[in-house]
This record gives sequence, C-alpha cells and structure tokens, in this order.
Amino acid sequence: MSSSSSPEQDSHVGCLDGLRGLAAAWVFLSHAQILSGLRPLPVLAWGDLAVDLFMMISGFLMAHNYQARSAREPWQSWSTWRAFWVRRFFRIAPAYYLLLALALVMGPMLGSYRAVIGEHFPQTVTPAARYFDSSLSNVWYHVTFLFGTLPDYAFRTPLPDWSIGLEMQFYAVFPLLMLAMGPVFKLWRQVLVFALALGMYLLSRGHASQFEMPAFLPLKLHVFLLGIALAYAKRGRAVLGPWLMVGLVCSYVLYKRPDVHGVSFALTAAGFGLLVSSPSKSRLLHRVREALSSAPGRLAGDYAYSFYLVHLLLLIPVAGLLISNAWYLALSPLLRFVICAVVAGMASLVLCALLHRFVEQPGIRFGKWLLGRRRPVAHPTSIHGRTD
Repeated sequence: MSSSSSPEQDSHVGCLDGLRGLAAAWVFLSHAQILSGLRPLPVLAWGDLAVDLFMMISGFLMAHNYQARSAREPWQSWSTWRAFWVRRFFRIAPAYYLLLALALVMGPMLGSYRAVIGEHFPQTVTPAARYFDSSLSNVWYHVTFLFGTLPDYAFRTPLPDWSIGLEMQFYAVFPLLMLAMGPVFKLWRQVLVFALALGMYLLSRGHASQFEMPAFLPLKLHVFLLGIALAYAKRGRAVLGPWLMVGLVCSYVLYKRPDVHGVSFALTAAGFGLLVSSPSKSRLLHRVREALSSAPGRLAGDYAYSFYLVHLLLLIPVAGLLISNAWYLALSPLLRFVICAVVAGMASLVLCALLHRFVEQPGIRFGKWLLGRRRPVAHPTSIHGRTD
C-alpha cells in the first residue's frame, strides 16, 4: 500500500482539530444545561451524540495516520503495534492520571455539591458512588484502564472518563482491526469486521446491559468502524464503498433506536463524512473546513482532550455554589445556564491550557523519546513470528 492518502483527503484532515474542539464544547454545554436546571433542549442536551462524534473522529484519525505511516511502520510488525500503543498511552495517560488523582481527592466535596444540585433539580441525580469511592480496587481498575470492561467501575469517578476507558479498549484492538481490513478498501472485509463486532455485542449482551454508560467496546465499536471506513475513502469509485459502510452502521443504529436519537446519529455521521471525504467543490464545505482548520480551530483541537477531562471538576462546584444563592435560583433557567456555563467554561479553559502545556505535551514528547530509544532492528519480528 502506498503510504500517502489522496490529496483530497489530506486537505480535509486539518478540519478535525476544530471539530474535536466543538465536540468538547458540546459535551460541556450539555452538562451545564443539566447542572443549571435548564430543561433538555434538542441538540444542546445530546452530549452523548458529541461523544459519538469523538469516536468517529478517533476511528478516522487512527486509520488515516496508520495508513500514512505504513511505509516505515509495516502493519504486520510487532514494532509497529508497540509504537502505536506507546504513542497513544503517553497521549492519554499523563493528563488522565493527574486528573484522576485530583478527582479522587476532591470526590467528597464534589459529591456534596452534586447532592445540593440534586435537591433542587431531582431529575439530575447521579449515583453517589461516583464521588465517594476511593477504594484500592477502584483506583486499580482506573489506573490500568480496565474499568471500562467492568459495570461496577465504568462510571465510578467524578470524571467523564467512561469514554476514556472505551477509547483505550479501541486502541488495544485497533492494530488487529487494520490488519483484518487490509491496506486497500474491500467492502467484504469491512462488512466482515462489522459482523464480527456485532457478534461480539450479541455474545456479551448480558454483560453489556449492566453498564450505566456505554463504556464497553462492543457497545460502540460500530461507531469507531464508521470513522475507519471513511479514512479509506479516495476519489472516484473508491468513495462508494466507505459510504456504503456508513449507511450500514447508520441502519444498525436506526434499527436499535428508531427515534430522534437514531436520526440525529445518522445526520451527524453524514455531516462528518461530507467533511472528511467530499471533494472541495462545495463553497459551503470549503468555508466550514477553513474555519475548523484555522488557528483558533487548531487551538481548540489541542485543548479538547484536557477540557473534556477537567470540565466537571469545575462545573460541579460552580453550579453548586451558584445554587446556594437565592438570587441565582430566582433567575430564569436559561439565564442560570448562561451564567454557570460562562463562569465554569472560563475556569476550565485556563486549567486545560495549563494541562496541555505542562502535562500533555511533555507526556507526548516522553513517548516519542521512549520510542526513539527503542528503535526497531533492521528485521523486526512480525506478528506471525517471522521476519519482515
């Protein structure tokens, strides 16, 4: 396989920075709406759809980068797998471990604020165990990222980290997925992988049904596969196959959720597909891509991960403190939402900027340094036990 992707596709990848930032802001606003007592509004309240968008972006970018590196990092090589896992671990873990420790220390305080919010807005109550479980087992399963496979631990910290556990499960199997789908798009391969993913879900349905949030990979693997399929899209006829996969995944979601949620997922998937695979003939699409890949868009993409992780640690106390004031409760729900979102949002931006500079970036550099020290030998052992 050629290590280069199509020029059309390369020109569209940059817009994903801004799209990540928008998805993080979407999740934040959906949580601010809940914690300020604003009734659920269409789109604004659908934070779960924003997380699905994160998964599509992740699937696309992982596959796009894997393809781009294929000449120097052959897919069949153990060293390629190791490099992929090291890069992803040191991209995710440093900021996560720091905020996990902070969340566990702050847990009782956050739990008390969350209880106050729940007293005023009973429809927003969440399990108290999220805030008060600092047991060794809870710490262990989160440090090892195994929590996403266990219903009792997948939603048991003040962080929105159920999706982080899901992401790490995806990274664990990603090299196998790419090997199964091959270097060139073949619809039968993609459908076979999708069928296997569906089979995994059916076999584990009893276990999967116990999760309060969809933190278990079989519940969401199809969303990642949608992003991967679009990463194979090239000009001409080769675009048709990936779009058929998008249609298959959307049909599956609509079958499971024949409601507004299912339709919204399909529309989001279609919009994402247009952004990353459609030729640049549409003036509107061109302008959207330009805006998303601009300097502010790139900055939003840089901060998206830290902002997503940290926002509840600030949003919950801000909402709890505001609710303790009679003047705040006397305001209209929409005004409460605006005040809460602005105060917590500004604080979250400051903190996520510091995290990105002093934790995320050093962690990424350390991962690259570690890989530099462990350069593969001239003939690395392949996953089949042979040399390449």
